[in-house]
Amino acid sequence: MDLRQLRYFLSICEQGSLSRAATVLRVAQPALSLHLKRLEAEFGCPLLHRTSRGVVPTEAGTRLAQRAQTLQTMMNDLIDDVRGIEAAPAGPAVIGIPTSLGTILTVPLVKLIREHYPDIRLRVVESLSGHMQEWILSGEVDMAVVFGIEPPAGLTAEFLARESLCLVGAKASPDLRGRDRIDMESVLALPLIMPSRPHGVREEVERAATIRRRPPNVIVELDALDQIKTLVADGIGYTILSQRFARHGDIAARLDIIPIFRPAIERTISLAHASGQPLSSAARAVHGQLRALVAGHTRNGYWSDDHG
Repeated sequence: MDLRQLRYFLSICEQGSLSRAATVLRVAQPALSLHLKRLEAEFGCPLLHRTSRGVVPTEAGTRLAQRAQTLQTMMNDLIDDVRGIEAAPAGPAVIGIPTSLGTILTVPLVKLIREHYPDIRLRVVESLSGHMQEWILSGEVDMAVVFGIEPPAGLTAEFLARESLCLVGAKASPDLRGRDRIDMESVLALPLIMPSRPHGVREEVERAATIRRRPPNVIVELDALDQIKTLVADGIGYTILSQRFARHGDIAARLDIIPIFRPAIERTISLAHASGQPLSSAARAVHGQLRALVAGHTRNGYWSDDHG
């Protein structure tokens, strides 16, 4: 027995005729008769009285029709509930966003969710990018924006964009005077102020240094990007940041931002969540809005959408 057979039986009872029920259901009458026979065989008793004017349910058939109607109502309510969740997602959703991206993602994302999904209780966690992956795996966030090409085991990552990293120094720094770009070998020799590992920028710099077979000259480790920019502007050292973040804020006027080459340093921006752990409807809605937001920034020239 399945819900389709019960639906057919209810229609026969309502129409009082197999032929009329077949017309309403758009099912061939022989097929409908076969379903009825199988249903009666399964219950082991007649469910309908056949008369010259049509059919009427037996006592057993009346009981079945009552229960079947209850089941059909419950199923319709379930369908409406599920569809309603997708149409108007509600409940909590937690997303992690790296500090360096918070300036252009967090506020617009919150506004989009409030506008389109007011019943979602959004929580945005901003921190250094190195923490994002472990937070996803521990369940502290539903999803997070991460940097890097290959996610670790247990994570599924969806490509969003790519961005280039640049050398950042104080305005008119002697080491940068007259340069419109700088090679990686020269960058590694400069006194660098960098976040500690596993911050995304630091990992990219370490990979580039490995290719050159020399370590970066890191004189200060500091896990606060705005403070790093302030120290660089004050001439304490240099740093490596995305051009987008380096140009953000009042301090940018005191900085020189130089492209790096041989090799250039690029990083992938992805949206990751735990593998095998389906996102809630609220989290899926946030996921979709973030993708749309990043696509808009890409069109505006913040990032490249080239997978590389």
